[in-house]
Amino acid sequence: MRELGLSQKELGARVGKSQAWVSQELLRTPEQVIRYLWARDPEAVQRLLHALQWTPEEFSRETGIQLPGAEIPGSIPVVRYRIPVIDAGAGPPMWNEGAEYITLHIPELRGKREEELFAVRVKGDSMEPTLRDGDIVVFWTGGAPEPGRIVAVHVHWDGVIVKRLQRYNGSWYLYSDNPDHPPVPLTEHDRVLGVAATLVRKM
Repeated sequence: MRELGLSQKELGARVGKSQAWVSQELLRTPEQVIRYLWARDPEAVQRLLHALQWTPEEFSRETGIQLPGAEIPGSIPVVRYRIPVIDAGAGPPMWNEGAEYITLHIPELRGKREEELFAVRVKGDSMEPTLRDGDIVVFWTGGAPEPGRIVAVHVHWDGVIVKRLQRYNGSWYLYSDNPDHPPVPLTEHDRVLGVAATLVRKM
């Protein structure tokens, strides 16, 4: 916190907690609080790591607190991926030479090749509450497009969209998690580009 110039109030706001939570809980019994959050609210742990600019491995190394499921520091090199980001509604990533890039180093991507990954910035509320406007979802082109999976699809009428794939009466449909948006059929002109690998939550 000191190195980043973060006050208790600022850190609490970034994690979605109060200043009192930081001073009276996190800083007093950090290991107990982190393990509780990991079990009950893992997204809060991810927000904390993001605010402190640490990977899970770096967090464990610096604090001595081992996150369940995190690699033992030094056991496996951290792989950093440079991934193109496109906005929902744009063309596929291979058609967007001017796309911006993000660099990620998170366990969910381990074992995948960088060229198999791309990301889409969510637009609108059709996938709420799972995905929010501005969230970035990383997709893997090697994943199996199975029913129930969140996929990035290039549709002929709306560019790349992010939906949940479902099968009904022998046909494939693209569903929104927000019930205000009706499902649409997946046509022969549409192309599933990849399945969701991980979420980068908008801060």
